[in-house]
Amino acid sequence: MNNKLAVTLKPYSPVQYPYKKLKICRKCNHFTVLGEQICMFCHKSALQPVEKRAAVLTQRKCWFIRILLVVLIGVGLPFSTSPLQTGLLLVCGIALLSLIWTIQVRLTPALERIQLKKMFHQHAYSLVSGLKTDHQAAIAMFHQGDKPRTYEMLREIGSLVQTDQMRVEQIMLLQTFRLRKDMDLMIEPLLMESFNADLVDYIGELAKIRRDLLKENTFRYVLQYESQILKLQGGKSIIAGVAGAAVRKKRYLVLYPYLLISYARLLPKDRFLRLYRIVQNDPIFKSRPLYDEVMRVYEEKYKWDQDFQNG
Repeated sequence: MNNKLAVTLKPYSPVQYPYKKLKICRKCNHFTVLGEQICMFCHKSALQPVEKRAAVLTQRKCWFIRILLVVLIGVGLPFSTSPLQTGLLLVCGIALLSLIWTIQVRLTPALERIQLKKMFHQHAYSLVSGLKTDHQAAIAMFHQGDKPRTYEMLREIGSLVQTDQMRVEQIMLLQTFRLRKDMDLMIEPLLMESFNADLVDYIGELAKIRRDLLKENTFRYVLQYESQILKLQGGKSIIAGVAGAAVRKKRYLVLYPYLLISYARLLPKDRFLRLYRIVQNDPIFKSRPLYDEVMRVYEEKYKWDQDFQNG
């Protein structure tokens, strides 16, 4: 613990869709997710959010169509042989222009989405290359000794590059920090398909300081790799801590009763007291194995404890 760094991490700004954090350079079409102002590829201040870029390109196309229609109307005017034809041409042209304009305005969100997809497809290589450049910049920052900034950069890249390697790099950095309750931490994006001891250690830390972050995916991960976790030093305590986090909601007790049945007697008193009160006060648990195990532990450890008599 003494070797860990006391650091301050910038809050993470979540978005509904990770691509919203991407920027594209107007000059070289280089992508980045690091929120920089200067393009790392051409070194020009020409970075623009991808959604804004798509909106600009969409408006350009819309205006091109409008101007083209006006030009066609203008070209047709000299060929009019009478004032009536001129009037009809102007009326029809203005009506068509108004119709097209109205349709374009109403379809703008859909047109911008189409343009965004087209942009990603057209510049797919630049997108991949840009994210690789971002990762190289994060590694360079690590070698400069700025671990907090390195983690923040990897966290942003990881929102788009969702690989186990990227998750491992973030977790290993987090394990060098002295984690605190007031930090903007996360676990769901870091869960892997395979067993990872560093991830388990991190889950154990969160169970102590931010149990509110442990949710269904974490419980499933711990149960899936329970046998491997038990082989780790302190593995049983880690699972017990996760079980304590599951006591937060009755729903978790219903979905993951095995977790509580197996580790109820290892729970700290305050967590077991909460578990005891939930199963005692809710009839849904009365005929289930979890209730029997909780009452068994209660009889063995807390039968005469005053706190259990007052609720």
